[in-house]
Amino acid sequence: MRRGYVFLLALLYTSFHLNAQVNATGTLLGTVTDMTGAVVPAASVKATSKNTGLSRDAVTNDAGQYRFDLLPAGSYDVRVTMKGFATSVHSNVELAVSQTSTVDAMLEPSTQAEVVTVESAGTTLVDVQKTDVSTPINTQEIENLPLNGRDFVNLAYLAPGARPVNSYDPTKNRIGVFSVDGSSGRNVNVTVNGIDDKDNTVGGPVMQLPLEAVQEFNISTQRFSAANGRSEGALITAITKSGTNQVHGSLYLFDRNQG
Repeated sequence: MRRGYVFLLALLYTSFHLNAQVNATGTLLGTVTDMTGAVVPAASVKATSKNTGLSRDAVTNDAGQYRFDLLPAGSYDVRVTMKGFATSVHSNVELAVSQTSTVDAMLEPSTQAEVVTVESAGTTLVDVQKTDVSTPINTQEIENLPLNGRDFVNLAYLAPGARPVNSYDPTKNRIGVFSVDGSSGRNVNVTVNGIDDKDNTVGGPVMQLPLEAVQEFNISTQRFSAANGRSEGALITAITKSGTNQVHGSLYLFDRNQG
């Protein structure tokens, strides 16, 4: 009987851990073809993070497709190599949290060590794998948008249909609570790095974050996957900044002009 309890606990822990990974990462996929449009199987694909230098490798299948799941959000270089073809490099591919970016590569015939680089200019590619209605907010927008009180949850007000509401508990009105499409605000799920951060009593987050700590913020208001959260109102997905190979920091100033 005790073994059954241990197995059940292990199963619940594994499910929670995988759900946390899904909510804190993104997916990168695509198809490799030649100049005639024919698929190229067995091509080597490497996705390398520009921030940390960490990389993942994959090989295209018989349909010329590759896929990287559970990649940390950020900027990537995607390098495709195949014997007899010039190497194709897609630079500055942006991968957003809880989103799927599609990067297709076309290989050109070559007998030399030739590299063809495609500059993605840091533009987030359209997610063609899901139909959820969401508003992603990247690092640059988080840094530049003025927020009263610097409450990261206030970023949700940028989504259509979202508006601030009073807390269910009047003693917790300092906590950012918002509603979507006329709801009460208590049915919004909040995750930080894939971990549940929802106040089940009053709504809004349990743990507040310094604005400088937030790398990406995404609010999904409709048709988000059941894997993303146990609330029907909306889903906030936030991830925090991690270490990189470059030294970085932030500075802000509060100023109030006297009338």
